[in-house]
Amino acid sequence: MVLKFKNIDYSNWSKSWRRSKQPRKQRKYLLNAPIHIRRKIMSVMLNKEIRELIKVRNIPIRVGDYVKILRGRFRGVEGLVIKVDAKRYRIFVENAKYTTKTGKEVYYPIHYSKVMILKLNLSDKKRIEILMRRAKNKDKVEEVIKRYSVSPDDVKKAIELGRNI
Repeated sequence: MVLKFKNIDYSNWSKSWRRSKQPRKQRKYLLNAPIHIRRKIMSVMLNKEIRELIKVRNIPIRVGDYVKILRGRFRGVEGLVIKVDAKRYRIFVENAKYTTKTGKEVYYPIHYSKVMILKLNLSDKKRIEILMRRAKNKDKVEEVIKRYSVSPDDVKKAIELGRNI
């Protein structure tokens, strides 16, 4: 499903665009952004304890992160992120499911701005490097890795669940 809007040229997306007060230009930027930029746009706020330790407010979301849903139908539900849909700016959480009329269980798509990361998937060395680069307190990153990282077994489970969607 591709979103089609009047007067929007999908080839007319500028990486040099910085900011605008006009909502139409903000919408245009988000709708026409390429997938690799959308992944960076999908940054999610971190838990208060993590934020105080490393002085980083948000980080792009990944499969395997443990999140809490803050708004909507599944408010208060916690679970692993099993899929990140950058095309539609949505994520799927393992415990946010509903049953259709036919009896099939379906994962509910949740907007990335409505969740908070409680634990990070730090199985990838690149992500640890990103944290080290962005952190104001570089010595506290090791503590975050020990206390707020998801176990490798849970990450594998999230990846397997994501393949079935």
